[in-house]
Amino acid sequence: MEGIYTHRLTPAYSIEMDKRSTKPGYAVLNLPAVYSLTYQVMDLLYQQVPVANLYMERLKDRWIIHMKDARLNGVSVELADFIKRSTKQGRMRYVPEYEALSIESEEKLLSVSLSIDIKDWLRKKGEQTGKSMQDIAAEILGELYKREQGPNRDTSCYFCKMSK
Repeated sequence: MEGIYTHRLTPAYSIEMDKRSTKPGYAVLNLPAVYSLTYQVMDLLYQQVPVANLYMERLKDRWIIHMKDARLNGVSVELADFIKRSTKQGRMRYVPEYEALSIESEEKLLSVSLSIDIKDWLRKKGEQTGKSMQDIAAEILGELYKREQGPNRDTSCYFCKMSK
């Protein structure tokens, strides 16, 4: 039996399983599959991020990780730099004094209360264009935001075009 490890290896922390959300708002990491820092990142994620907020996919020699916003503690400068280089979507902020890393998605969900008339109008516009009500509302807000940013921006307003 010499050299044979007979005990099952398990993490020293529990992994909580919850329902996975499929809504937008994920940051995306693209990590090499066989690399020591990748294993450190995954260990850190399993310890500090609810599994329901992670979606991991193995593609050949890469791990693609979609994750909801998270703040990770106990992150070394080296590991933070590795995660920053591996972030393909979203943004990252590292505070070395606290060894804290914040990973945020580029999109945030916004809930709004609308009158039935506005909902009906959005639904009709969505049916006409083959888009969802949420996509129509996001386009309208995006166009208004661009217009408000200054005179050098495109001043054609989606809302104005849609109401004609």
